[in-house]
Amino acid sequence: MTNLLKLYPASYRREFGDEIADAYREATDGASGTARMREAADIAGHALRMRLGLGSAGRTGRLLAAVAPFAVIAVGVYTMFLTRLTISALRITDRMDDIGSVVLTGAGGVAALVGVVLALTGRWAVGTWTALAGLTASFAVQALRPGLGLEFAVFFSGPAFLSALVAVLCPPDLRPMPRPRASKAGVVAALAGAAVLTVEPALWSLPHPLNTLPTLLSSLAGLLLAGRQAFTRLRTAPAVLLASLPFAAVGIIVGALDALLLPLVLALPLAAVVGVRNRRRGPATPSM
Repeated sequence: MTNLLKLYPASYRREFGDEIADAYREATDGASGTARMREAADIAGHALRMRLGLGSAGRTGRLLAAVAPFAVIAVGVYTMFLTRLTISALRITDRMDDIGSVVLTGAGGVAALVGVVLALTGRWAVGTWTALAGLTASFAVQALRPGLGLEFAVFFSGPAFLSALVAVLCPPDLRPMPRPRASKAGVVAALAGAAVLTVEPALWSLPHPLNTLPTLLSSLAGLLLAGRQAFTRLRTAPAVLLASLPFAAVGIIVGALDALLLPLVLALPLAAVVGVRNRRRGPATPSM
């Protein structure tokens, strides 16, 4: 616990260190190893937010909360594309010398995709950290892989990595609320759908414009999983613009920007309408 407390700014640690330590001990008393890791991850994320000034009371923290659901969806689109690339590459293994790098890159993408599904179905903390860890591993393999290097990794995985980081830094009291439909059955259904949209196009190529369907459908599925609450914090034009940037960046990378335009065309007007209604009702109440 001492090492976790050192992550906080010294002034914050002096004022609240004992309280944080007591809360951690109470939450992990008799808990499983997984629960301990989850609590430690929450503390690490909170410490990072404190160092960066990203609390829920500040404007930056509220902007992060508004962008976070859309950033997670964009990460899901990217990781499905990355997994499709991996499957396609594994089909020509006899002509490849660095099969290990391909497998590790794909494994990071699969881990990140699972994290996205968990985040969008009510397990935000563990899901976003899993997505970030998977993308970090994939980024590192790409940066170290002969013939690719750091510049390629920054271009190809950088936007998705930053999107996952935005989701991790979302203030805890402004995280998307779990939805009643986000049950275990919902997680299984979402993973099954993601598997179909990932594996099938990699095995049987589709002609243009049908080859953009996996990207389009996965974007729409992500918006449906996020639900209406994803739009409730898009109260200003900057928030709407920032929420669209992860889609645009990922769309350029996966070569299907046109497929991502439809979700944006549908989503942004809805966001504007919701934002106007929210401003008329007054400030939003932070949710746990």
